Amino acid sequence: MRINISYFKSLFRHFIIWTLAFSFWTLMRKFGHEIVDDGKPFTLLEHVRFHLALGVVAGLIFGSLEYVIEQKIFRRVSFGKLILIGSVTYFISVLLLIIFGMHIFTRIMQVDMSREIYHRFMFSQEMWLLVFYCFLVGFFIDFIREIDKKFGPGNLIKMLKGEFYDPKEDQRIFMFLDLKSSTTIAEKLGHRKYSRLIQSCFQDLSDIVIQHKANIYQYVGDEVVLSWPVEKGLENLNCINFYFAYRDHLRSRKSYYMGKFGLVPEFKAGLEMGKVTVAEVGEIKREIAYHGDVLNTASRIQGCCNDFKKHILISENLEKAIEVVPKPNVELVGDIKLKGKSQNLKIYSVEEGLVLN
Repeated sequence: MRINISYFKSLFRHFIIWTLAFSFWTLMRKFGHEIVDDGKPFTLLEHVRFHLALGVVAGLIFGSLEYVIEQKIFRRVSFGKLILIGSVTYFISVLLLIIFGMHIFTRIMQVDMSREIYHRFMFSQEMWLLVFYCFLVGFFIDFIREIDKKFGPGNLIKMLKGEFYDPKEDQRIFMFLDLKSSTTIAEKLGHRKYSRLIQSCFQDLSDIVIQHKANIYQYVGDEVVLSWPVEKGLENLNCINFYFAYRDHLRSRKSYYMGKFGLVPEFKAGLEMGKVTVAEVGEIKREIAYHGDVLNTASRIQGCCNDFKKHILISENLEKAIEVVPKPNVELVGDIKLKGKSQNLKIYSVEEGLVLN
């Protein structure tokens, strides 16, 4: 049974954020007052236990909700329906959380709450203020998550710190991953169905990206550009194992692709490693951009896959950097001069089945 990393990351993220959010709510609600209810003082430990327990429940509810909507529903409904479904389920979830929270409160704080007090709170102004606060927290979580998706995991903090304001150098591995026989497939399926195929392929990419610590840099038509910091890319050969894991995942969904598109998509990949410059560019539309010969070389290596009838090709730079034992079986397929390059470049193919898992 494969553990879904995305799901557990979602649970943990919501647990942390909601624990802090409810701690802040209590702080603001009790600011300038003693922390008492019905004349009974509550200790700091009791409040910590209460907020942690409430954070666990909120993490389970909203973490699961985020995962189900994003992984199961988002792929099947339009954006408008998604907003409607999300709003209704979120409202119900907030009410459930408040009900659970009141039960947790009575147990941890050892407070007897009569049915009259319970009903009075459920229809009070404070209760609806709490519902509104939960919606604000949820909106904040979704807003930050969407920005983080836009610029790539971890890059939002770096942008706020101004790390990309001035161009900086970085060592990275780049992979250009392109659909094989894309022109033939597009003619066969037609533009709309072909776009559906690309959507499905890139949706199936998500978990593999997380598992192999990759960053998605760009989507360009039926091609996706991925990158790794050198250390993460070489660790357990993530940059190469990524390709075979993705290929195997697509094959495992053969019945879906054959039933919907009449084919199982295959991709070809080219990889290069080296120094690039990274900078924040644009005014109307801002992006984090990488500049350097590494990207051009990786793209042209990928373009050689058809010439050598290979699925994945890597540069000499990357081949020399692989130091794992046992080393994957690589084969020199050419010492060629790429367009725009002054010197010849050795290109290697990686044999499947001999790469570390």
